[in-house]
Amino acid sequence: MADVCELMMKAIAMAEERQAFYQSDACETANALAAKTFESLASWEGEHIELLRSVYDTAEATNSCPMLGGLDATQRDMMAACETIFADATAGLSDDVEEDTSVGGAYAEAMRMERDAIKFFTGLVDEAQNEIESELYGFMLNQERDKLNLLATTEEYLNDTAYWNFKNEMWIVTG
Repeated sequence: MADVCELMMKAIAMAEERQAFYQSDACETANALAAKTFESLASWEGEHIELLRSVYDTAEATNSCPMLGGLDATQRDMMAACETIFADATAGLSDDVEEDTSVGGAYAEAMRMERDAIKFFTGLVDEAQNEIESELYGFMLNQERDKLNLLATTEEYLNDTAYWNFKNEMWIVTG
């Protein structure tokens, strides 16, 4: 198993690639929801990179994996983040918004990259040498899963808004 510093360098490179993608022309869209989603993901990747660098710096200084509690790491409330993204994106919409069919490819690529990150961190959790590593890598794995969930949620909304609304309001009917 590679040491923590090597693993963090790989994780940083992957996160920087995702951040660059979320900021790229591929994610430029007239669709407010998709634009806000990619903008948020780019920002969150920046936060993730800072955390990964903090882990790297601490591991390099101490020659051991840092405890999650000793890092400036907070788990994002993804449901609240989704609500904010949806509210911000739909606040200024008019009825004559044109459909942007180009976002499908950007969503597919973004979801592929997030799945790769999930696979990477799942492997780290599975190979963790101790509880400290397991907790740290598990936290990072959950962050990647949250980002994939955000992408899936907004993509589903963009692809079939009526069904998305039905599914998300089903609790009103079923209690």
